[in-house]
Amino acid sequence: MDRTFKKITEGVENFEDVESKMNAAGTPAQKEKLEADLKTQIKKLQRLRDQLKTWQAGSDVKDKAPIIDHRRLIEVVRTDGRPADVTLILCHTFYV
Repeated sequence: MDRTFKKITEGVENFEDVESKMNAAGTPAQKEKLEADLKTQIKKLQRLRDQLKTWQAGSDVKDKAPIIDHRRLIEVVRTDGRPADVTLILCHTFYV
């Protein structure tokens, strides 16, 4: 479980890094590549979130607080300052 929590933390950091690069990108080609990278990061985080959902629903884990915290971290991933299209990608990916 600790390994998954570490992957989540690293994934959120990578997401924010790619997002800041995308916002600073000068050319449309750079932005498109970074958007693809952003979608990849979102998919990785979504897979990890699904794993957390499984653990949260199971009875094996007694203390579910860290699971809930990391799941919220993935779901929130900081929506302020994001372009509308990225926010739509996040909403579609996380809530569909």
